[in-house]
This record gives sequence, structure tokens and C-alpha cells, in this order.
Amino acid sequence: MIELFSNLGLDLKLLFAQAVNFLLVIWLLNRFVFKKLLLFLEERKKGIEEGVELTEKAKIEIERISEMRHRAMEKAKELAGNMIAKAKAMGVEQEKEIVRAAREGAEGILAKAEIESERKKQDALREAKAEVQERAFMLTEKILMRSLSSEDEKRMGEDLINELKGHGKEN
Repeated sequence: MIELFSNLGLDLKLLFAQAVNFLLVIWLLNRFVFKKLLLFLEERKKGIEEGVELTEKAKIEIERISEMRHRAMEKAKELAGNMIAKAKAMGVEQEKEIVRAAREGAEGILAKAEIESERKKQDALREAKAEVQERAFMLTEKILMRSLSSEDEKRMGEDLINELKGHGKEN
């Protein structure tokens, strides 16, 4: 075998020295560089995994928050719809109350106007009746003055005196 190495132009001593040097470099690299490099890569891998895990958790949290926000918006819309419906109902109720109050006010004013109208009508009738009586009395007086003779007046005066005496005896 030595001949084979020498025919190939390889020196065994040199090959052995290079193998020892190679193993020594490997041992030194493993002892001082590879372990630290592997630790660094492992820490880096853990950091990346934690980052990915945190990213996943953040995505889940974002989805949860989005869902909560969506539900809150739905509740707010529902609440706003209920409030609007209540406000409309209250508006309708207030409108009815205002219309009812206006009707009552109008009916009261109408009743007062009818009473006032009736009172004025009665006053006008009384005044007209009094005026008619006064005119009838004046007319009768004028007619009687013209048609009565002094004997008629004397007889009427005596009748009136007799009538007054007759009423006095009854009491």
C-alpha cells in the first residue's frame, strides 16, 4: 500500500499530518465555533418560532377583537334602531296628545263662543222685547188718547179705583 501511495505521489507522513490537522481543526471548530453557532442558530430558531407564534396569537386576537367589534356594532345598530322606534312612537304619542289638547281647546273656545252667542242673543231678544213693549205702550197710549173721550177716562178711573179697593178688601 505504501507503494500505491508513493506511485500516486502521496507522502504518508504528510497525509497523516494533514489528517491530524484536519481532525484538530474539526475538533476546535466543534468545540469553540460549531457549538456556539448551533446555540446561536437554535436561539434564532426559537426567536423566529416565538415571533411566528406571537404573530398567530396576534392574528387570533385581531380576529377575536374584530368579531367583538362586529357584535358591538350590531348591538349598537339594534339599540339605535330601538331608540329610533321609541322616539318615533313617542313623537306619534305626543302628536296625538297635542292634537287632543288642540281639539279640547277648540271645543272649549267653541263652547264659550256658543254660550256668549246665546247670551248676546238673549240680551238682544230682551232689548227687542222691551223696545217692542215700550213702542206698543206708546202706540197704545197715543191711540187711546185720541179715541177716549173725557167720559171714558172718568169711567176708567173709577173702575181702577174700585178694582184697587176690591184688592185691598181681599188681603
